[in-house]
Amino acid sequence: MDKVVIYGAGRHAELTAYEMKRNNLHEVVAFTVRNKYLNKTELNGLPIVSYEDISRIYPPSEFKMFIAIGPQQINRAREEIFRDAKEKGYQFVNCIWPILDFPEDLIIGENVYIGQDCAISNFVEIDDNVTLITSKIGHHCKIKANSFISASILAGNVQVEKNVFIGLGSIIGPNITLGEHTVVGMGCTISKSTDPESVYLNKATERQSYNSSKLKLL
Repeated sequence: MDKVVIYGAGRHAELTAYEMKRNNLHEVVAFTVRNKYLNKTELNGLPIVSYEDISRIYPPSEFKMFIAIGPQQINRAREEIFRDAKEKGYQFVNCIWPILDFPEDLIIGENVYIGQDCAISNFVEIDDNVTLITSKIGHHCKIKANSFISASILAGNVQVEKNVFIGLGSIIGPNITLGEHTVVGMGCTISKSTDPESVYLNKATERQSYNSSKLKLL
């Protein structure tokens, strides 16, 4: 079993470590963050160490790494750490929920997180450093590096370019390409391809002028 250092000390890192331990995927030995984010020394009994010292404390010849941070800066923060750790010589593990029934033709890169209740169809390619949370991925989809998809649905033959963010409950129609750094907010429906750096937001549901006590059907 690989010994793994997780980059990150937030909720996503905590969840990743829990899933790795619960599902007997990897042995998590520590967390690491950059010095400017190092405001505590442990998380759930495991040490949090300075990323600037990581090669000395947990050398890449003995330990692997997983980058477990969210889509900050349209995934650029995760991309930067991934590239830097690779330059330091680290190899990366994946965190994939083990009971998921994936097709044999699925192609997956490294540092990929696929959480519980994801469903992936045939002829799908997932590049490095991608996060999928409770999402449905249709046939012939290609998800390029550093993208983050949260509880959404991709129809067939969708191409997700690099560093795309798709928020909760969004639906991407078939044969669509999402340009690099596209942001699709929560609850959106995308029915045509997007230009790079496009932003799509759904208006928040408004409170009505009357109180729930006035409702007679509930």
